[in-house]
Amino acid sequence: MIENDTIMFMKLCEDFVTSSKVLRDASALCDGDPIKQEMISFIIPDFMKMCARSEGIKISLQSERFGENREFIIDEMKNIIKENLNLARKIEDKLGCLR
Repeated sequence: MIENDTIMFMKLCEDFVTSSKVLRDASALCDGDPIKQEMISFIIPDFMKMCARSEGIKISLQSERFGENREFIIDEMKNIIKENLNLARKIEDKLGCLR
């Protein structure tokens, strides 16, 4: 049971990092162009929320109370993964035609 939990958590962490990379790659479509940056400025509030939530996860994972908050942390990580991928899709939808 513990081994399965460890494998599941490792997969979740991998997915978390991957979703962050996908979002980073989508953001790179701006390529420093202020016009493209303005085109996706509508996602900035959601992006900032994801940054704050990710920082909260980081702090929670470093906490001695991880075990007490385990389910919340796992659920939050899953939600952040979904939102990262959703934000990346929005950026790609908006800027993809400009490649």
